Amino acid sequence: MNIIVKFFLYIIFFSISIFFLRDYFFWIISDEYINNVEDKYIDISIVNNKSFINNYNIDKSDKRKNIEIELKSAYNIFFFFFPSNFEYDIRDYTNNFKYFLNNENIISKITNLNIELYKDRGDIRWKMKNHWIKLYWVEMMKKDEFEAVWIHEFWHYVDLYFLEKKVFTDLSDYFYNISWESTKVLKAGQKQNDFVSWYAMTNKYEDFAESFTYYILHNKDFLIKSKSSKKLKNKYDFFWKYVFRNHIFEWTDFSKDNKIKNYYRDITKIDFSLENFLEFLKK
Repeated sequence: MNIIVKFFLYIIFFSISIFFLRDYFFWIISDEYINNVEDKYIDISIVNNKSFINNYNIDKSDKRKNIEIELKSAYNIFFFFFPSNFEYDIRDYTNNFKYFLNNENIISKITNLNIELYKDRGDIRWKMKNHWIKLYWVEMMKKDEFEAVWIHEFWHYVDLYFLEKKVFTDLSDYFYNISWESTKVLKAGQKQNDFVSWYAMTNKYEDFAESFTYYILHNKDFLIKSKSSKKLKNKYDFFWKYVFRNHIFEWTDFSKDNKIKNYYRDITKIDFSLENFLEFLKK
């Protein structure tokens, strides 16, 4: 056989092998960690809430599946409520989901998505595995904070399933490599102002989700801050270049307080105008 033909056959075989190793073998063995990306981060103010203590237990058999048939796309999006009648208590919350998910810039990033909403639950605020997003303590959050938490968790989904692993590249790696040696190990020389929040410094997945929540809800703030940090500018540019190429959120700002703070512990705790944000999405 011609040596050139053999060479190309070896290249094809090598490429196929790498594809299966990256997308199946390594993905499977790392899935146990990905199932707990939030890394047991619990908001102490919620845990100390007496209502939380009194409503710790939930009957798991009491659930109902909803299909969001009003969404513009044919993508599979399912809602589960715990307990089942909780759906009626938070109808305003789920209506806000529709505005967010119906936006063509968002819906295009969804394949299959399952969402569990818990009234009360003694667990971390979020877990995800196999396209499932689970949100806990929903009743204890204000509407604007709930929307911010939802955006944060949804961008974990986008990170892991939309910007998915390819044969040789993973788009998310371009973001991770800005500040991270590995999942929880920072590169040398990182500073506080290279991250949007304290929580963003806990691991590379939280850096991604916190940065993207900041990008969507406080874009102008993010852009101004990025001028004082090359790494932060690289993170902003990642979303601008790879995720929203039509630059839909550029220079938008839904913050209630226009004063830029030097430090944020958690981006989902920043006050913003939910009404203005939803009006923007409807356009």
